[in-house]
Amino acid sequence: MPTVSVASRSRFSHAYKHLKVLSPRARKLLSVLFAAGLFFFAFLSLSIYVKDPDSVHAKSRSGQRRSLAVEGQDGGRIGGHSAQSSSSSSSPSAPLQLLLASHNRLFWYFPGNNTIHVLHEGEGVHYGVFPGEVAADGRLKTVWNVIRPHNWHPKTSQEFLVEFNSETGHEVNRVKIHSRFTHDAVRRGDRVYLANTEGGEVQELHFPDMKLLRSMRLFTLKQHVNTLAPLDDGAVWAVLHNLGKSDAVKIDPNADPRPRVTREVKHVGLKAHGLVAWRRQFVMLDSENGALVAVDPDTGAVRQIWKTPMTEEPSKFLKGLCVVDDVAYFGINVWGERSQRDSVTNNAELAAVDLATGALLWRRTVATSGLLNIVASPGLGEASTYRAMDSAGGVAEAGTAAGGAALASTGTGTGTGTGTDTGTGSTSTGTGTGEEVGAEAGHGGAAKEEEEEEEEEGQQQQQGAEAGKGGKGVDELALGINDTQVIAATQQLIDMGYRPKTSGRWASGQPRLDLKIKNSKQSWDAGISLPLMQVNIDKLKELVLGMPDDMWTPERQRRENAAVDGRKDNMNKFKPGVEALYMVFSDQSTEHVYRFPYYDYFKSAVEPLLEQIVGKEDMGKVVRLQFARMKPGSQIKPHQDMGGYAKFAHRIHLPVVTHPNVSFQVCPEAERRTLMAGRKGGGGGGHGDEAQDKDCVQIPMAEGMVFELNNRVMHQVRNRSNLKRVQMVVDVSEEPRTPRRLRPGTVCNYERAVMVCPQENIMPDY
Repeated sequence: MPTVSVASRSRFSHAYKHLKVLSPRARKLLSVLFAAGLFFFAFLSLSIYVKDPDSVHAKSRSGQRRSLAVEGQDGGRIGGHSAQSSSSSSSPSAPLQLLLASHNRLFWYFPGNNTIHVLHEGEGVHYGVFPGEVAADGRLKTVWNVIRPHNWHPKTSQEFLVEFNSETGHEVNRVKIHSRFTHDAVRRGDRVYLANTEGGEVQELHFPDMKLLRSMRLFTLKQHVNTLAPLDDGAVWAVLHNLGKSDAVKIDPNADPRPRVTREVKHVGLKAHGLVAWRRQFVMLDSENGALVAVDPDTGAVRQIWKTPMTEEPSKFLKGLCVVDDVAYFGINVWGERSQRDSVTNNAELAAVDLATGALLWRRTVATSGLLNIVASPGLGEASTYRAMDSAGGVAEAGTAAGGAALASTGTGTGTGTGTDTGTGSTSTGTGTGEEVGAEAGHGGAAKEEEEEEEEEGQQQQQGAEAGKGGKGVDELALGINDTQVIAATQQLIDMGYRPKTSGRWASGQPRLDLKIKNSKQSWDAGISLPLMQVNIDKLKELVLGMPDDMWTPERQRRENAAVDGRKDNMNKFKPGVEALYMVFSDQSTEHVYRFPYYDYFKSAVEPLLEQIVGKEDMGKVVRLQFARMKPGSQIKPHQDMGGYAKFAHRIHLPVVTHPNVSFQVCPEAERRTLMAGRKGGGGGGHGDEAQDKDCVQIPMAEGMVFELNNRVMHQVRNRSNLKRVQMVVDVSEEPRTPRRLRPGTVCNYERAVMVCPQENIMPDY
């Protein structure tokens, strides 16, 4: 620059010589004009400072940030667009600040000048961001963030919610959380919701002490809950990644008697992430297809807003989403080896897309030092990861239905999905009719996602193993009963290799064992005991204990209830001393279902329990419902249930009257030895009078505990107490049946596994 400076002095000297030839009056006038110009310049500078003091001090602040060089990006703009939406009605009051959480660091990102300020790094994987303490002037003082170990050779499994000073990154507070593979943590008022992905649950914590209030276990590990959005109507929406076609589901935490899924929107994308409410729609990331989409929660329609070019190599995966002033900010990742996902050289991109037009405003590489997981703006409010925000602070206006329609017309793709009200709630994993819109199947398929590997690590036994003609089930430990003995027994079975494998759920949200695996030659591969829940049986127990004792006798049942002849030999052989009372019964095909007259006697007490266990919509799938009463000192001999009711239905047990001296044992080891020796049990699958204790595991069954038992595996029951033990036994198919009612006194015959009843005694159901 010396050359330039010298040239400047030479020109000014030449001009001064010309000024000397002017008249005194002209020089005086010129001096007045020069002074006026200086005054105007000073006034202009002062007005700029008052309007935007941040612009004056930006240079001094930039020394406190780690600057990122951006080459060839026109000051961070593409196509002349700035970071602000063309539809935004007012300018932001302060430069936008985004808080980004990656596999290695938590840091502020400033889109205006493309700089960052690191708060924390080098400890593990960062997920979930929400504001903590806010000063009286509205300034954000602290932020909360989840830190969990990187799943590449972790030294610990402990995960934390950590509070940081929002400016210095100084750690203010650290709370241990009982969660594994946490994928999100969001705040609404004095509640924090946390996604425990491995546990398949949504945890509700109290803010700011982070005390656990309740755990809502509604999902499986494979469903892979990864995003939470506690919207204004009191519901919590969750994104179920599903390791494939993803769903958005609505949870009612205040449902009676317990939280449940009340709505589901099927097929919102492939391995989807993010859910931000905007203009009565959900903005989401169709991650595997590299697409930003809008989902109509009422119809399930999915419309593509923007997509990474198909020609890009390597293919991209989207993760982390925030919407401010109608602009979506989201992360663009390239998946690599697990060991490289927290590498300081693995930097993701951040993109900004105008939601009103679908235009890409900019796309930049940011020093994430690992995969980018979360994009937030907690300085604007607590809802920045699940509601569209206004840069002036707070939630943006919801917009109108017309606004949503306008978005539909500007999208680059069209299609349909399915939105379903589930009544009492369902998290069914069955297939729906929705499509991923404008998304090419398989795009991004070469990238192996971290969530899949987390699932592999979370499952210590083989998942969904094919057994014979069995299907693939979900590997799940569903400890829905918080009892130390139940937990210990379940863990013992798992340690022996009998982890429950589930496939699908009842309308209540409860899981069920995989029938295909259960019906294979090695039925034990489906697992043996699936603890479901605990219910209040006071009304039912009072009714059972208060009923006339002779209602249990075959003589009275043949007069007032109904009877089935042709099954006495099997009952006497394996269940001597056991009395049965049928309310619903079917033949072995489970296709012909009959409702017995005694059903009406117990209806008021039984139906509410069935609704809790399987859900109101699935009560029509009950194919057998009975009470079994064991006399003191009696025994149900070791046997396997081999009939169609075991093949086509799930066996659920509910103890109504029991005693600690009643033992229910499952004996898979004895059965395996029998199979290895080539000895197959027929009919009832008899294996002698009593299996050895060393071959069996006792299943603790207290009154009110609900279990699904794999009745294809050898089991036995002994009543060493002095009371009459009563168990409610339910068989539920996966397809609805149409039962018919029997008149009192009907006697049916069980002929070659088919139930034949007099036609004149058969009536349609209620």
